[in-house]
This record gives sequence, C-alpha cells and structure tokens, in this order.
Amino acid sequence: MNFLFEGWFHPKNRIGLDLMIREGMKVDFIHDSGKKYDWIINLSEFKTYQGHSGGVIYGPHLLFPTINSSQIPNLDGRTYCNLLSKWLVDLNEDINPGIKSLALPFAVDTDRFTPSEKTGKPVIYFKGVREEWLNSVIGILGSDFTMIDHRKGYGEDYFINSVSEAPFAIWIGRHESQGFAFQETLSCNTPIFVVDAKSLRDEVGSSWGNFLPGHKLQSTAASYFDDRCGMISEIHRWHTDFLEFMDNLPKYKPREFIVENLSPKACYKTWIDKLSNL
Repeated sequence: MNFLFEGWFHPKNRIGLDLMIREGMKVDFIHDSGKKYDWIINLSEFKTYQGHSGGVIYGPHLLFPTINSSQIPNLDGRTYCNLLSKWLVDLNEDINPGIKSLALPFAVDTDRFTPSEKTGKPVIYFKGVREEWLNSVIGILGSDFTMIDHRKGYGEDYFINSVSEAPFAIWIGRHESQGFAFQETLSCNTPIFVVDAKSLRDEVGSSWGNFLPGHKLQSTAASYFDDRCGMISEIHRWHTDFLEFMDNLPKYKPREFIVENLSPKACYKTWIDKLSNL
C-alpha cells in the first residue's frame, strides 16, 4: 500500500510516522508521477486531486469538528477525515453526520519513552482546564509531587525523567485528539489517574462555550486507555476514586497497553488494516 503525505506536520506526528516507515510503511512526501498511490493524506489543507483513483484522507491538522462539509472535495467518494481517536469520530458523527471520519493514530516512540526505577515523586500534569481543579487535587496531596504545568512549558528531558521515575501521575487536562504527552507517560509504565474533561466546553479560554449550544460536545483527555492504564475519574468524585486507584496501583501495566496499541508496529498495522477494508 503506497501513501503520499502532504501538508504541515505536527512534530510528534512526523516522528510517529517516521517510526512507522521503519516498520515498512511505504510513504512519499513528494508526488511521484510514475507511481500509483493507494491513499493521499493531506494533513493540513483541503485540496482536490484530479486523476487520483485511490482514496483521500484529510487531517488531522484541520479545524475539526467545526469543519463544514462544503469544504471537502469529493465527499461522496473514498474521502475521509482523520480525527485520530474514537471519541472524536463519535463526536463527528453527532455534529457532522455527512462527513466520513476515522481514527488513525501516529506512533508513540516506545524506545525513547521507557520505564525507570520508580524512585521519583508522583507527577501532576495540568493543562487547559480550570485552576480550581488543580487546587482541589493539591489541597489533598500537599507538596510531595512534581508539577508539570503546560502553561509554563517544559523540556522533554525533564518530562521524561519526571514521568519515567514517577510511581503514578495525576492528569488534570482538557480534551486531547491523541495526546502524546499522556501516551508517552503510559509508555514509561507510569499509571495515570485522570481527572477528566468530559466536554470540549471544559477547556479554559476556548470558543467551545458558544459552539453548538444544543450539544454536550462530549470529550476526554484519555483518547487511548484501558483498565491497565489506571483510572478515569471526574472532578466531583475524584477523592473517592483516587483511593481505589491507589489500592490497585501494583496491578496496572500501562506500557503493555501502549506497546499493543500505539507502538510503531501497532500503529502501522492499524493503518493498513483499517484502510484495506475501505
């Protein structure tokens, strides 16, 4: 299966794709007129591909789910939007039923984000939600944790050292289309307790509050997650759930989940398997 990728890449997505190429994915970044492409992926622009007999995928670097179907060329053909994760596909079906979408994630660098001995402090990761949520958690935990505040920025080496040595992380964050920092933490075999954003409207400073007032706009920060990864909670009940999470801490195996679902080999297989059936 041959792929042509065009448009702007988020750096993490480009790293993930390069890792998938090492697994055997056949990708060009410049159009070869002598080659037939099964799929053209334009990550950041709606563009018409005259004479192309294969499929076209737009995204993920487009303004979903606010996009209008009139912007998408060849909507009735093998044309899809990549929304990266299932929760966004479900949301798209609710608010844009005429737009076909699918979830094709990019690989996590499981060789770079690896476990260390869990001798460090727990990590609190805070991003894009009300500060009262953070204060609620800090009020219970006290000061014995490492704080990673997305507003202030952080170096990747500091992040890796912190999450790989942490016995667990508490994630207080807005919705994520894929969520590389989240998944990289799991790849370090660090379980996550998620104080989840249940709606796009939970994001502070966004325009979601006025968007489609009749819709809940259900979302999550945990775009890829199962029971091996930790626990998903909400701000109104996190105290009780956190006790259960701590009781089960030795049972969690988050890296196992990442290797099975988001490693370069797993993501390459996901792309091939899904697109072979379209």
